[in-house]
Parts: sequence; C-alpha cells; structure tokens
Amino acid sequence: MEFVSGVLHIGNVSAAEIASRFGTPVYVYDAAVIERQIANVKRAFADLPFRPFYAMKANSNISLLRLINENGFGCDAVSPGEIVLARHGGFEPDDIWFTCSNVSDDDLREIGDERIVINVNSMSEIDRCLALDLPNPIALRVNPDIGAGHHHDVVTAGEGVKFGIDLAEVESARIVVEDSGRKVVGLHAHIGSGVDTIAPLLESARRLLELSTSFSHLRWINFGGGIGVPYRPEEKEFPIDEYGRELTRIAGKLMRARDLTAILEPGRYIVAQSGTLVARVTAKRVSSGVEWIGCDTGFNHLVRPSKYGAYHHIVNASRGSGESLREGFREDRMAQGVIVSGNLCESSDVFTRDNNGSPLPRRLDPVALSDLIAFCDAGAYGFSMASHYNARLLPAEVMVQNGQTRQIRSRQKYDDLIRGME
Repeated sequence: MEFVSGVLHIGNVSAAEIASRFGTPVYVYDAAVIERQIANVKRAFADLPFRPFYAMKANSNISLLRLINENGFGCDAVSPGEIVLARHGGFEPDDIWFTCSNVSDDDLREIGDERIVINVNSMSEIDRCLALDLPNPIALRVNPDIGAGHHHDVVTAGEGVKFGIDLAEVESARIVVEDSGRKVVGLHAHIGSGVDTIAPLLESARRLLELSTSFSHLRWINFGGGIGVPYRPEEKEFPIDEYGRELTRIAGKLMRARDLTAILEPGRYIVAQSGTLVARVTAKRVSSGVEWIGCDTGFNHLVRPSKYGAYHHIVNASRGSGESLREGFREDRMAQGVIVSGNLCESSDVFTRDNNGSPLPRRLDPVALSDLIAFCDAGAYGFSMASHYNARLLPAEVMVQNGQTRQIRSRQKYDDLIRGME
C-alpha cells in the first residue's frame, strides 16, 4: 500500500480506479500481502515437523481460500457451511479439521466425509459423536487454563470461557473415546485472538506437550492460532521467527521422537493486513465544535470498532500522503481531528473511538465530500462478520494480484434481501 500523486494504491492499483470500476463500499485484498504472510509462517516453523492450517472464520471468501490452499495450508472450519466453502476452495477432506462449538446432531451429520477430523469441545460432544456412530478421527480441544487476546471477548481459554475440555476431564475424555474402539488422534488448544507476545502461546504449548504423553495414538498436536498483527501506528509486528525458534526448542524433539506433526492455525495473521475497506465520504457536519465525517459504509460491513472497540487505521485515499499510513504515521503532519461515522441509524456506528468506546477525533489528511477513505488492515473479521442490519446490502470484494484486479464477490442487490421470505 502506497500513495502515488496523493492517491492510495493497493497492490499497484489506485483506489480511485477500483472505486470507479466496482463502486463503494468495496473490500480490496492484496494477494501479495497474503503470500508474504504465508511465507513468514512457513519460514518461522520450518524446523518443526509442521503443517500450517488456516482458521477460515477470519475470511472465508473462496478466492482467498484457493490462494491459501495452493500454498500448502490445511483448513480449520467451525461450521458445516465453512466445510462447504473449504471444499469449494480446494481443500480435501484430509486437509480439514472441524472444530466444534456447541454443535447439533445436524451439524455433525453434515460434516459429510469421514476423513475430516472432528475436534470436540466437550465431553457431551464426544457422547454425541459416539451416539451417531461417526467414523471420523477425533481430536480433543483442551482448555489449558491460559488465555490471551486483544479483547476479553476473544479470549478463548482460561477461566469463564465456552471453549475446551478442562484439564481435569482430559483423561476421562481419552478413556471414553478409546473404550469405544476409537483413537484420539489430535490434541488442540487455542487461547485467544490477536495475541501479541509469545509467552502465553509457549505456556499453552508446554501444557499440550505434557498432556500428549498419555495419548499413544496421536498424529497431531495443534497449537492453535491467535497470532496478532499491528493495527495502531505504535504497534510492532508479532515476533513470529522468535516464536518459531522457541516452539521448535520445546516441542521439536518430542514431535520427532513420536512422529507427530505440529499444526498452527493462524487466520488473522494471514489475511488481516491484506484487506482494505474503501468507502466514500457522503457527509460532513460539526457538532459541539467537532467535525464529523460520514461515509457510505457502517458497522454492518466492519463491526470490529463497535463490537470490540478495535482500532483500524484510516486514510484519505483520494488526497492523502505517505505520512498518513500506519507504518510511518506522522500525526503532527495531519489536519485537525475528525470523527468518522457510518451510514447506519445507530449511535454506535462510529469507527474512531477511545478505549472506552466513546467517539474520539482522529487526525487525518484533510477530507472533502466525495473523497475516498480507506479502513486499513480489514482483511480479517471484516466481511466475514458483516450483516444486513438496516437492510443495507453487503459490499463487493475485489482481489488485486500481479497488478490485475478482479471481483471475487458481487455486490448484493435488493432482490437478495427478500430472497427466501414470504
């Protein structure tokens, strides 16, 4: 991402050209960034017996799935629908883990292929798999009593969470599975999303390694995902090479001695920085001495600021400067702060917030009506969490690859809103 003559370019294609061709709002993904992040993962863990997986809930567009699949990844799916998308994205059943979360019998029946690993989340899910006589390989998702993440709602282990078999129940889970004549082929722990340090990830890995000694039929240890990316100008890249070295140090010998494969399942890390939501400025107003900027998108397209108080860097894509980009942000070179809000009839539809969720002015390059603005680092949990709130349509998605731009999801039409209704 760079500015050329004041116009933002994504993968060497101008935002103005993209908006003219595909309209706004539009999600734009730079394939080169995804490939860079994939290469980082492969390099960092190359000294382990290792298979990378992709946590597809971050972004399940089929074109992105195909790109990730072509680069040798497996896939973590969390619903039957995600399995369907994964198959269309090129993933074979042997490449897919289905991670349960309070699944129904119908969910389990719809897995559809006995080669897909069922990663159970509770003792009752084990009972349900056995009652349905499912032949799939079984893995156990464990709560290692260690949680981390960028917001309390994305911490997925430790006390008071909905995920994972408690450590005290792991032995019972093994016995129930093995007494049925089946084998536990994998152990898994995922402690949260947007983790920015390696210490909690390594401690979780140690607990999985300790548990693994009681399982004689293991094929995989899945150390989870959760690797963060920087969103704010002052944040640093996750130290993925250090994580790879340390995980290799504590796990490599055991993994090789037992012929086990390590799995890591990043989602956000692979796609977040590739994605930009491009919108158009539709309104300007002053309230209590503060300038507000309105645009043609809202939290129905990018919910993270409203749901998590998350920060997304924002730039003027029509008349901006390199000093406005997150990587080299110069706040002192920006204009007076503005509050950026969306087009929903909802007070919480504000993209610039303080740590308590209240509207907070953000300093940008000067913004005029009809300018394009870009919400950066929006490739993960952007479109995948989008909704039809206020009967607003879902935006188009576009991929830029090798200097060429193609639409990978059509913009919705009003007929899509009423399809299936009576």
